[in-house]
Amino acid sequence: MKDIIISKARCKTEVITLLVCFIIACLFNLGAIIYYKSPVIELITSLGYVFIFAIVLFVLWSIIRLTGYVIKKALLKK
Repeated sequence: MKDIIISKARCKTEVITLLVCFIIACLFNLGAIIYYKSPVIELITSLGYVFIFAIVLFVLWSIIRLTGYVIKKALLKK
């Protein structure tokens, strides 16, 4: 069986991407708190939902990147 090696640079890129998704999710949460005039404690109490939203953003971004990679490979093959 062939081993799959993931480089340190790839791991760093993925962690940074996940961190950016988490920050975007936090900003969406902050915007909702301001819009609905909720208490600031909601930033902490809704952290689980923010994390799940960040994972969803990360998965969507990964699908977009994967689609671009597949299209690029298909066009270069011809």
